[in-house]
Amino acid sequence: MKVKLLSFLLFSIVFLAGCSDYDQDGNTTSEKAKQKYDAAINQVIKSENQYLKKQQVDRQLKRNSGETGVIVYEDQDLIEIYYDQSSRGERAIYQKDGSTYARKTYTKRISRKIDDSEKKYLENIGIK
Repeated sequence: MKVKLLSFLLFSIVFLAGCSDYDQDGNTTSEKAKQKYDAAINQVIKSENQYLKKQQVDRQLKRNSGETGVIVYEDQDLIEIYYDQSSRGERAIYQKDGSTYARKTYTKRISRKIDDSEKKYLENIGIK
């Protein structure tokens, strides 16, 4: 009887761990998480395109294009985007400011927040 119970518990634990949307590090690329962060990521991509236009950079970022990656640090209200992953490795960081996200420069404080945070959602990231 104990062997059956132990076997059932072990099977249940393995099965439930496999059903999770999160990997062992707490990261996810699931469709549910994508929907959760969708509006915020779209706003960040739009803001970065406006920033690039002001900087007179002839480039338009597109989500899911293979060149634009996203990392969401939910506990710090940060979204980091990567583009030009094949060449110079451009990136930008946005922090939640009220109901929107504002572009920030990489300061020691922001870098510390990134280091202290967990990546909660990854999208199209070749850099891990």
